[in-house]
Amino acid sequence: MTTADTTAGDADVLIVGGGPTGLLTACELLRRGVRVRLVDRAHEGLGVPKALSLWPRVRDILTDLGAGEEVRRVSVPVRAFRYYSDRRPVATLTFTEELAARQLPQYETERILTERLHALGGKVERGVRLLCLDGVDFSGRIEPGGTVTAVLEHDDGTVERHRVPFVVGADGAGSAVRGQLGIGFEGSTYEMAFALVDTRIDGYLPPDEIAYYQTLKGTLVVVPQPGGVFRFLSVMPDGGAMSREAMQEIIDTRGPRGVRITEPVWETVFRVHARRATDFRRGRVFLAGDAAHVHSPAGGQGMNNGLQDAHNLAWKLAAVLQGRSPATLLDSYGAERAEATRRIVRDTDVHTRALTARTPGRAAVRDAAFTLFDRSGAAARLYAPVLAGRRLAYSPERAGQRPSTGCGLRGRLAAAAGPGAVVPRDAALALGIAGPGADPSAWTLLVRVPRSDPRWLTETGHVTARYPQVRVTHLPGGTRGLCTRPGYHLVRPDGHIAAHGHARDLDRLEAELAVALVREPR
Repeated sequence: MTTADTTAGDADVLIVGGGPTGLLTACELLRRGVRVRLVDRAHEGLGVPKALSLWPRVRDILTDLGAGEEVRRVSVPVRAFRYYSDRRPVATLTFTEELAARQLPQYETERILTERLHALGGKVERGVRLLCLDGVDFSGRIEPGGTVTAVLEHDDGTVERHRVPFVVGADGAGSAVRGQLGIGFEGSTYEMAFALVDTRIDGYLPPDEIAYYQTLKGTLVVVPQPGGVFRFLSVMPDGGAMSREAMQEIIDTRGPRGVRITEPVWETVFRVHARRATDFRRGRVFLAGDAAHVHSPAGGQGMNNGLQDAHNLAWKLAAVLQGRSPATLLDSYGAERAEATRRIVRDTDVHTRALTARTPGRAAVRDAAFTLFDRSGAAARLYAPVLAGRRLAYSPERAGQRPSTGCGLRGRLAAAAGPGAVVPRDAALALGIAGPGADPSAWTLLVRVPRSDPRWLTETGHVTARYPQVRVTHLPGGTRGLCTRPGYHLVRPDGHIAAHGHARDLDRLEAELAVALVREPR
């Protein structure tokens, strides 16, 4: 074994872990001009399907990155979830085109992100293992010029000390980064084990529907994939071992009739965990993806949650490194993503426990609830947008992020997006704050000028004059999904509304700009 001297200066961020979360973090940093080093201990990328679902909010992120068309080309849509109880239909959740997930094997998602990484000038260094981290400031302070040293071991036995301003641990549920930081991974593990077989079939299954076949012996989930492959996921039989023959028996006795496994492409057995890191950050080191949280695959939210970690963290790191925002901006990463994760863990846990009901009483209650949810329209109205990521919103931390007075009845009836929510996608595209050509580092101030006060826009200009990273854009009268009263929406680079106020709230806008951005000297 040889030891290399400490190296520094060739990267601003070291990312440990080359899965989807690490790849997207690297891409988002690179397209904002941040120097990145991405290492992974595996010698090759993922070769199995693993995570499948890409929900609309994440596809928006991939589209802005320039990868949306390729995702659409190689994936297949899921237009409905169908629920059965002892093969009897009990509920259907239908998705509109705007809310539907697309199914894509994880290795394809990684391929697409790797191609974007290469196009942006990055690469994955494989066969590189993190041994330890030195110089972590556990106080949480981020002082100017500070660094962390990562001790890395290469395949040839060389041990390298690499000094870098920030480190991101995207290295999975068994995260070495999390272990080095001493951060807990709290939660539980479900008692039952699960087995899956990805296979081609003889027979017919809808190519755009996920089916849940529920019985007291366990639930069988059938998921379509590209290329005529279907995933069969089931609770393991009590005291039994899983095999293709055992899965075929489950299909024959409680699943879709007339379907036979013909050409398996992947098989695995696993346990489901619901765990979350007790902290998403220590000083200059951050956790993202499975390193920060794992949960049930119900609803296909896992990889999506990690990709949204990457999106949230990358623009903030870039803004701090390039002097556009104070280091305190990074405090919001853990708070926001922990909040989102808590909701997902809660929702997927409820879904999983419903699907694994083992007593007649609980199964009857579940079936009745599913039927009511379907027939009332609540499933399509409430649950589908949550799965799609359209209801994602971060709770405001300060009163100044909200208007001093309410938005009125019209705003409530229109379900206008408030502080913390994402600007509706159609509006974001029309206004040029989203899409492949949008500036990924820009803040946008969307304004509705009061007719009775023509000087208001001039005053707004005075407030924003010392923040060149903020561009002012007028909201057209027909823009849907945003408050219609005269005033402003301050939109972050990731499309979330940082603050909303009305015409008399410019003092609040001034205060919020001072919190989020660094003023240009006079």
